[in-house]
Amino acid sequence: MDEEQLDFIKAIDEYKRVNFRPFPTWTEILDLLKYLGYRKVAPVGDFALTKSRPEPDIADDRPE
Repeated sequence: MDEEQLDFIKAIDEYKRVNFRPFPTWTEILDLLKYLGYRKVAPVGDFALTKSRPEPDIADDRPE
């Protein structure tokens, strides 16, 4: 785990503790990310995790 990931986890934990929110909403998490300084700087691209996955073969998903 790198330092940025650890900072994010600590920020989430502090937010949950201070706001008595065991499960913050995605909107709250996005607000927290903005507070930490994250900004959209590039157009949306391919999601990195999906690049390495092969496309599913539809024929394999059919019941026999």
